[in-house]
Amino acid sequence: MVRIITDTTSDLTMDRGKELDVDSMCLRVRFGDEDYVCGKELSNEQFYEKLESSPHHPATSAVNPIEFTEVYKKYLDAGDEIVGIMFSSKMSATYQNAVIAADEFDTDKIHIIDSEIGLTGEALLVEHAVKLRDEGKSAQEIEDAIRELIPRIRVYLVVDTMEYLKRGGRISSGKAFVGSLLHVHPVMRIVADGALPIGKVKGKKSCNAWLVDKLKEEPADTDYPLVIGHSNALERANEFEQQLRDAGITNEFKTNCIGPIIGTQAGPKCLGIGYVLK
Repeated sequence: MVRIITDTTSDLTMDRGKELDVDSMCLRVRFGDEDYVCGKELSNEQFYEKLESSPHHPATSAVNPIEFTEVYKKYLDAGDEIVGIMFSSKMSATYQNAVIAADEFDTDKIHIIDSEIGLTGEALLVEHAVKLRDEGKSAQEIEDAIRELIPRIRVYLVVDTMEYLKRGGRISSGKAFVGSLLHVHPVMRIVADGALPIGKVKGKKSCNAWLVDKLKEEPADTDYPLVIGHSNALERANEFEQQLRDAGITNEFKTNCIGPIIGTQAGPKCLGIGYVLK
């Protein structure tokens, strides 16, 4: 049997992971002296509640090699193959730690993939790997298909407030203050290196319109789902889904709450999309 492993930056909930029969390796987040296992001890929604109330700006840490080793051994002992789809190696040590653990085993049954992305983009890759697994594909066939898909993944995010970019040292206090006065919302493209600023919009209505226009400019492949990502703004995400339907977007829709790794920088009430480019 082929086992699919990912990490919690894919923003798949533990319940969704169980439904898909996928292991989600948990990164950690720390607020001052309080340390939490992402997805288990702190849900993504609870993370944003703490982000807004805690006097401490959070820090995050990768999955360590020992945790990967334990999971690999369990599945290898059962005679299984393993496909791991991990958060971008340029944004976290999780991928490198997954490889370090794999190198401890003298086997060709472990296939570790750098997703070169995270969030909704990583979730899309995991969901597709599961589909291929359920079709009876081998671990090597799944790896090859996922690597071919990675360059076509697009993830865009519109930030609600500049406050958390300021807290994380991404922008100056002056820029954050002016942006707040002018109701400016930064637009990011999530790439291998992180969140790349690519524009700004004014007003919440313009945020949604920008994402709709981007889908018209760079259409989504309807053979794959489109994932709406939000940072504890489910009602807004549901309204946005209806806007996409009204705009003629016919993909299957999935909705995920963005986790702590990107949420630490972007903050609450953000909205984004992840999809496979046509």
